[in-house]
Amino acid sequence: MLGLPNPPPGLPLENGPDYLPLAKTVAVYIPPVLPDDPALRAAGAGWLPRIAAALEAYLVDGPVQMLDLTDITPEERRFLNEVLRPGEVSALAMGEPLLQVEETIFTGLWRIRSDANAGVAVDMLEVADIPTILRTRAKAGPLPLPAPECIPDNIVNAPHILAELIARSAEFEASGRPHMINLDLVPMSDDELTWLVRMLGEGPVVIISGGYGSCRIRSTNLAGTWWVQYSNASDALILNSLEIASIPAVACAAADDIADSADRLRSVGSVYQ
Repeated sequence: MLGLPNPPPGLPLENGPDYLPLAKTVAVYIPPVLPDDPALRAAGAGWLPRIAAALEAYLVDGPVQMLDLTDITPEERRFLNEVLRPGEVSALAMGEPLLQVEETIFTGLWRIRSDANAGVAVDMLEVADIPTILRTRAKAGPLPLPAPECIPDNIVNAPHILAELIARSAEFEASGRPHMINLDLVPMSDDELTWLVRMLGEGPVVIISGGYGSCRIRSTNLAGTWWVQYSNASDALILNSLEIASIPAVACAAADDIADSADRLRSVGSVYQ
C-alpha cells in the first residue's frame, strides 16, 4: 500500500492510514519468468492470450476492457501474481469498498483489488489509460468562496488562488480545458498554504507515480482539482502544484505504451508454447 502525498513544507500531516515508503529507484521493464511448476503454468497460461487480446482491443474513449479475477482458482491467482508484477503507478480509492489499484509491469494493465478487511471481494484487471474507478471516485462538486470576514488577517494571497481555482474548475467542467498553478511561483506563507489545503480538503483518491523520484497526486473536494507534488530520488520536494484536469497526465498510460504491452505479453506467452 501507499503513502499519502506529503503536504507542502510547513503543513501539518493529516490523520490517515499508514502506508509503506515509496521506492526510490528507476523502474525498468524486466520480462517476467513464468512459474517452473508445470501444473501452475498450465492453470494460468490461458490467461496470457486473454489479457493480450484485451490490451489489443483497447481504444481511447472506447469500451472498457475488464477481466474479473474474483472467482479464479488459487493456482490461477498464484500464476497471475507472479507474472503481473507491480509497475510504476499505484493508487488508493477510498470509499466503500476501499480499493487498492496497481499498474502492472505491462503499462496500461491495472490490477484493482479490495482491501483485505472489506466486506466486498474485488479482484479485477482493467485495460485503460487510468482505471475508471479513480475517475469515478474523484468526482467532486463546486466549492464556495469563504466570506471575507471569515478569512484571517494573515491570509492574503491564498484567497486569490482559491478564487482562481474555483473559476478554472467551473471552466473545466464546461469546456474540458485543463489548467495548472505552480505554487512555487506564488508568494505564500506556511499559514496560507495550510489555509488553502483546508479550504480544498482532501478527496478520496491518492495516486503515486514512480520512476526517477516520484509524483504524489491527491484529489481535492473541488471538481477536477488535484494537488500534485514532484519529488526527486532523495524524496525532496521539487515542484508543488495544483492541476485542474480529469486525471493529471503524469499518472496516465499512453495508447502507444498500451499497444507495446500487448506485444510484450504475447512475447512472454510465446516462449512457453
